[in-house]
Amino acid sequence: MNGAWDMHNARSLARLATVARRSTVALTVAALGVAFAVHGAGPGADPGTASDVRQAARKVGSYTPVTGAIFNRPVGTRWQQVAIFRHVNKTIDSTPPGATIRMAVYSFAEAKTANKLIKADRRGVNVQILFNHHKEYGPEKRLIRELGTKRGKASFARFCEKSCRGEKGNMHQKVFLFSKAGSAENVVMVGSNNMTRNNAVNQWSDIYTVVGDPALYWTYAGVFDQMRQDRIQSHQFINARINSFGPEFYPNPSVVSQETDPMWQQLSQISCAGAAPGYGTPAFNPDGTPVLNPDGTQAHNTMIRLSHHAWNGDRGIWLARKVAELKRAGCDVRIVYGIGIGGAVKAILANNQIPMSSGATGKHTHQKVLFLSGVFAGNPASQVVWNGSHNWSDGALKRDDTVLRVEGPQAFSQYNANFEDMWANG
Repeated sequence: MNGAWDMHNARSLARLATVARRSTVALTVAALGVAFAVHGAGPGADPGTASDVRQAARKVGSYTPVTGAIFNRPVGTRWQQVAIFRHVNKTIDSTPPGATIRMAVYSFAEAKTANKLIKADRRGVNVQILFNHHKEYGPEKRLIRELGTKRGKASFARFCEKSCRGEKGNMHQKVFLFSKAGSAENVVMVGSNNMTRNNAVNQWSDIYTVVGDPALYWTYAGVFDQMRQDRIQSHQFINARINSFGPEFYPNPSVVSQETDPMWQQLSQISCAGAAPGYGTPAFNPDGTPVLNPDGTQAHNTMIRLSHHAWNGDRGIWLARKVAELKRAGCDVRIVYGIGIGGAVKAILANNQIPMSSGATGKHTHQKVLFLSGVFAGNPASQVVWNGSHNWSDGALKRDDTVLRVEGPQAFSQYNANFEDMWANG
């Protein structure tokens, strides 16, 4: 996969999403070759939804989300368990009248979060929520009663019966979008967390927040606006390259083999030998002596870490074989796996002597995370994280899911620290 923006999809999203900040956004999307429609608006406004700003029901909070990762810790204190919920809830409280909240969440059972969303609507925030229809939780039904289901309104809450944009599957995203919160604008949150108690206390999850990137925000908002239509889209798989981010959106019915799988293609861009100094991990010979570069310094190999809830099926097998191939080529690979790992996948990984852990405390990963330090796409000094809601399974290809690729040392160090916590204490 070359990461280039599919211009057909760009034009489709441009028709769906309008941009609030002309001077900032127009320059950003012009550099991408994406022609979003632009309308003037006041601070905090979101002209993508027409509504009268209602009288504020209460004072708006001052919490300002920042770019970076947040993790819950199911083996920790209650405060640590609900860290992601707290981040989302405080952001809701800090969304001002006239702004828009968009959420697409597979499971939503948090009454506290539902209350905050209803209060936000009453103070003049446009609140738009999509759920999957596998189960009707009480807070979901309350939001539907309070906000209504008419997707043309400024506020609504509704189920997608199957995949919102595809023919089968389901709505499996965990995406939270805020046009403004505190002093931040264009807030994108992508992760593996459902809004349920089980997710907080029994599962390791993550959420990655990006603040102040209008092109990324409006790409996610555009896909959301396709999802709210709840009908099959002609171009379901969308991938883009936006600054240091690489968002992908499923379903992807075109995947029929490993060569057509976007994740397999990205794994194929990893090389194991030749990581730059300070990247990857030191390389050693079978006898324990260091592998040396021609200049006498110690060589480094690419480090790969995976934390996956569900990894199974034919697709899981070909991705496992690719990971095993990388291990045999010298990459330093470790895996935390969840309850959805398939027996064939687990056998492939184990037979290639890849260290694995499922957690010893009854808590399991719900993440869908891959990250590396070393050689990616020919760059020996890469640090890249893939997170989101997308499992490595056959079924995941049919679902509304997202993968967010994030490049840079901040995301890598945050996810690496979380992985080591899971490895030692999970």
